[in-house]
Amino acid sequence: MKKILLTITIGLFAVSAFAQKQQNRHEFSLWGAGGISTLQYDLNTGESKIGYGGMAGLGYTYFFNYHWGLGTGAEFSILNGKLEYPLISDRYWAVNQTSSVAFMYEVDGQNYEESQQLFYINIPLMAKYQTDIAKNKKFYAAIGPKIGIPVKATGTAKGNLSTKGQNPSTLDPYTNMPQHGFFNNYPVDKETDLELELNFIASLEAGVKWQFNNKCSLYTGLFCDYGLNDIRKGNDQELALNFFEYNKNQTSVPVSNSVLFSHYTPDKGQNEAFVDRLSTLSAGLKLQLTFGIKPFNKKEVVPVIPVEKPYEGLTADQLRDIMGENTGEILEAQRKNLEELKKLIMKEDPDLTGSITGFDLDKSDLLPEMLPEIDRKVDIMKKYPNAKIMLVGHTDYTASNAYNNNLGMERALSVKAYMVSKGIDKNRIYISTKGKTEPMLPNDTENNRRLNRRVEFFLP
Repeated sequence: MKKILLTITIGLFAVSAFAQKQQNRHEFSLWGAGGISTLQYDLNTGESKIGYGGMAGLGYTYFFNYHWGLGTGAEFSILNGKLEYPLISDRYWAVNQTSSVAFMYEVDGQNYEESQQLFYINIPLMAKYQTDIAKNKKFYAAIGPKIGIPVKATGTAKGNLSTKGQNPSTLDPYTNMPQHGFFNNYPVDKETDLELELNFIASLEAGVKWQFNNKCSLYTGLFCDYGLNDIRKGNDQELALNFFEYNKNQTSVPVSNSVLFSHYTPDKGQNEAFVDRLSTLSAGLKLQLTFGIKPFNKKEVVPVIPVEKPYEGLTADQLRDIMGENTGEILEAQRKNLEELKKLIMKEDPDLTGSITGFDLDKSDLLPEMLPEIDRKVDIMKKYPNAKIMLVGHTDYTASNAYNNNLGMERALSVKAYMVSKGIDKNRIYISTKGKTEPMLPNDTENNRRLNRRVEFFLP
């Protein structure tokens, strides 16, 4: 078993190593689950045993964004329960063909037990949340209600009971009188169908989502389904039958009812139900294989805006045609002026070419704590109206090169848009992206990855 679990774990890591950070808007799933799948009895007498079962289903989840989704589907659920009674006895007045008798029964020689097996179709409506915890792995949690529709329910009874009667006139017992339906031993071994109500369930699950590739993933987690209502069908009168009834029409065959719907008379007091309430409880391991379509975070690639170098690649003759005979001197003078301007700016504000860091994962929105630093750079640009600046966007290591190049460009665009809104000419701001190719720190901790999500400033 240990070797099998180790092989599965290594396989999950190996396959997920090729996955990319992506979330599909639509996920279709197939799942199976197993563990405790039992009935909860509110008992006045007797003992209950935990049952085991499982469920399997098909589902669909719609994701509103990278973290949140809403899922539904249908699942087939099997639940089992058992009741054991070391001693059952009762007496009440009954009527035979000629008179009233005191009808009595009791367990004789061995325990009486009843087993129930329930089959339900559950319809869930689950709110799902997920977030990255490591490369190609996410933590997920889901919570919501389920409605269980009963498909079939059976009860199996086994035991050995004795019955007898008492003459109301003489108080002498009737024994071994088949004509009156009284026997010392009456074996019980039968299966009956049970009538149940809808099951209203509160459901919770949590675990790890393994991303195999951009379309396929595996959820592995724990779940708990807690039944909220009494699922026995019937009113108070219908749930208050005699456990064993005297059959006046066929006295040799007494009528036996399930303890789920029966009552008895304690030594002191009035009639009391064997079971006051019947509900469900399921908990265990759940495996869910999903297939996704239509990635919602796959954006159109924004073209990289190159740094403007209007004279790059032109021949000397072409430059002379544009700028005249003194082209070389003019270009050299422009270069010297630009270098002097850079030196002046850097001397006054060495941090102008620094970075703003800490973008949210998968986001390009500017955070409030970034704005004072950008405002300071805006002030420098206004002080030196001939200065130009280059913005370069960066990301952490997750997802593909193409996706991260696009995300880095969007972060640079966000900074540019803010600086333009503060009065800087858009033609003075160049943008580019490095994606995930030039991390500032190793991408081995969440803090390092946060610092790598940045925009750098350069004087071109």
